[in-house]
Amino acid sequence: MRPAFLRLPLRLMAVASIAWVGLTTARAATLTVYGAMGYDQHVAQAFTKATGMPVNLVHLSTGPLLARVQAESRNPQWDVLWLDGNQAMQTFATQGLLQCGWAPGVPYTALGQQLVPRSHCWQPVGVTYAGVILYNPKALAEADWPRTWDDLAKPALRGKVGMDNPAISGPTYPLVAGLLQHMGQGAGEAYFEHLKANGLKVFPTNSVTLRALQYGQIDAAVVQSSAALGFLHEMPQLRIAAPAPSTVLPSDLAIGKQVSGPLQQQARRFVQWVLSPAGQAAMQGGDTNADSNYLPLLQGTRPLPSLARLGTVQPLVLDPAVWGPKEPQVIEWFNAHVVH
Repeated sequence: MRPAFLRLPLRLMAVASIAWVGLTTARAATLTVYGAMGYDQHVAQAFTKATGMPVNLVHLSTGPLLARVQAESRNPQWDVLWLDGNQAMQTFATQGLLQCGWAPGVPYTALGQQLVPRSHCWQPVGVTYAGVILYNPKALAEADWPRTWDDLAKPALRGKVGMDNPAISGPTYPLVAGLLQHMGQGAGEAYFEHLKANGLKVFPTNSVTLRALQYGQIDAAVVQSSAALGFLHEMPQLRIAAPAPSTVLPSDLAIGKQVSGPLQQQARRFVQWVLSPAGQAAMQGGDTNADSNYLPLLQGTRPLPSLARLGTVQPLVLDPAVWGPKEPQVIEWFNAHVVH
């Protein structure tokens, strides 16, 4: 038998070894979520509280998040991706970055079922609309209040309309793509060129466009529906219109292809929890001034009362397999013919 003074270091080494293994296991169990949703931090915290599973949330706006995922394509540092727009998800699926073939088995509404991809490479969790019109009724004659897409090109609104840049604002590409699909490619491009000729102002993101409306630089702003509804809390005197059609902008969750083992089960648990009554409640309570103003896709889940202000909406659903690959070309065209 070894003397006590020789046995002690071995015990310490054993304890240190166990502690190191435990630390490594704890690190491996931390789920890394890349999110571009206003409520993602609130949801992540609620998930950890409900399940005890830790989440490392990396929150960025949509444009920088997409750039980061693309830059990390050879060595992804994320486990779960959460953002608006299935065109981007289609691109990442085509590049082999997403885990496909698994579905959480939740009671989707008819619209939710329509948005579930056949490949099951991502899961829709809610819907906003890529573009609605928020306008100042006191700055315009009632006859000139913009209620349709064509109204934005009226002479009375010359120099008074603003929108986001699709090269910077993630939700804006689906808006542009939706109008190109609805009007036809040629007619849709002519429409945006007509808006430019009528003094259209292009700003970087929703927040900048809305501030331009607030300070009177413009009288009508074309922004994402959730941002518009949230801004009405700050400026209730404004009015909102959802022109027909309004392009559906789904919020989607995807799991990285590289995720496996226990971490894969944890990632699936996160997706399932978000698509549960508790997860939906966390989404609706996390960002009431913006992204929480979404249309739920689960049967039995009601939207926030703010959604009623949109009235009857004629939704337009884009096929991500068609419009995902077109995104670089459409944005390049928009930048050359509308922004500059």
